[in-house]
Amino acid sequence: MIPVPNHSVQVDLDAGQASFRLTSQTVFDDHDIVSSLKKVYPPGFPKMAEVTFDVEWGGIIDTAHVTNEASNFEGNFAYTGSTIQWSANGPDGFQFTSEPPNPSRLVGAVLGKERNGVFFQ
Repeated sequence: MIPVPNHSVQVDLDAGQASFRLTSQTVFDDHDIVSSLKKVYPPGFPKMAEVTFDVEWGGIIDTAHVTNEASNFEGNFAYTGSTIQWSANGPDGFQFTSEPPNPSRLVGAVLGKERNGVFFQ
């Protein structure tokens, strides 16, 4: 888990909008997901890298109120559009930049507020 500054996240649930912006955050580059999960790394890894994220949610497509008393769960959710652009820079000169944001490639995005467990009552 990586703590991020509070100003990196902006949310307006009533408007169905949110953003997450993080610039030059230092993270571990574990080489690949299997190495990260198993904690078994190829030679030279893990090493430090920098990442930048720009994620936007907005444009309410649909809304839902969900209640499941048996599971002590309730929430209001908005299905929205979203985009993401990110980049990574490694100490060995490796660089990656995602393609520009493309809202037409939306798979699914949801913003919401929920209550559960002891907060459900």
